[in-house]
Amino acid sequence: MSFKFQPILNLRKHHEDHCRARLKEEQTKLQRIEDELTKIQATKRAQETEAEKLAVGAVKPEYLLFGSAYLGYLRRKQEETKGRRAQQREKVDKTREALIQARKETKVMEKLKEKKAREEAEERLRLEQKTLDEMAINQIYHS
Repeated sequence: MSFKFQPILNLRKHHEDHCRARLKEEQTKLQRIEDELTKIQATKRAQETEAEKLAVGAVKPEYLLFGSAYLGYLRRKQEETKGRRAQQREKVDKTREALIQARKETKVMEKLKEKKAREEAEERLRLEQKTLDEMAINQIYHS
């Protein structure tokens, strides 16, 4: 059986594989951002705990000032990271949609190939049956 659209099917499979790889890359990037956000939150909690400890007893203003500035930095970093996470989630969603579309296109070609194979098999069976019928008729008339 020769499927005349095999090169197109191969291209679509390659494109689907490429989309799958891109999705994995984007998901990995998202996971890194999630990990970074977790680290920032843990650092922020630790800094807040440290600030509470320093606020008891004799308070040194420079420690409070540095602690407050660092907490402000951590808050800004957390908000910036949340923004990056939202953008990365959009990229992951778009990449997932591209993969879904590529998979649909590949499935269409695969179904077309299967249909063509089925039609060729049915045609071979029909020709074989015709040949057997002709042989049977010839055998009846010649006996």
